[in-house]
Amino acid sequence: MPTGAAEVDRHRNELDRAIGEATEELRRETGPLGILYSGGVDSSLLAWELRDRPGVTLYTLASDGSADLRAGETGAGRLGLPWEHLPLSESSIATATARFSEELGGVAPVVRTVLLSLAIAISQCPRDRLLCGQGVDELFLGYAHYRGLSVHDAERRSLDDLARLLESDWPRTQRIAERVGKRITAPYLVPVFREAALRIPVELRLPADRPKGFFRDWSRHRGLPEELATRRKRALQYGSGVDALVRRSARTDR
Repeated sequence: MPTGAAEVDRHRNELDRAIGEATEELRRETGPLGILYSGGVDSSLLAWELRDRPGVTLYTLASDGSADLRAGETGAGRLGLPWEHLPLSESSIATATARFSEELGGVAPVVRTVLLSLAIAISQCPRDRLLCGQGVDELFLGYAHYRGLSVHDAERRSLDDLARLLESDWPRTQRIAERVGKRITAPYLVPVFREAALRIPVELRLPADRPKGFFRDWSRHRGLPEELATRRKRALQYGSGVDALVRRSARTDR
């Protein structure tokens, strides 16, 4: 399968059209819109695409002194958008764990911590209409477990991860939002964008030494500032401090 400059340009153009369609409804909507913002490339691109929409505010869930707190504040400043910090503590973790026990049950520990992070952010965010960047790691092979895999194995693993996200993790996230009277959307999971991403040859999406390299290059092509397109950051549960607080709480309870 050809993967020259013309092929790369074609796929970027397809993503251009897809992100436009995936965010069209959001652009037409009126009223406040909260973007769950970690400061990484995934949420930064969404914020960039919607920066001219009235009522957009970025919200970063993070413990004091965490990497995501710094990344969220500096990223919002670079984007020129209003930003608020959603505080994180052992108390907020305990409250969310009890409140959303049904949605957090029956999943692997790592997945549970991600869902817990989203649950706290969703419940604390003062906006009823929310947006998040779920789906990029599965579509553009951002997770560490893709590194070193063959093309065949990487494709199979990414499709398995995407299926779990669509069939289990994302519906759980939506149910969490519904339970607190909110609505959350993930533009990267909208079929038109998802299908455009999956048409890109896996060879172009393999992480090599640059996780989500194709997505980062495309983000720059969309105009996202270089420092946000190339910023490396830890996964939500680690960068926000949720995982560390969960572990500390578990030690205290023993």
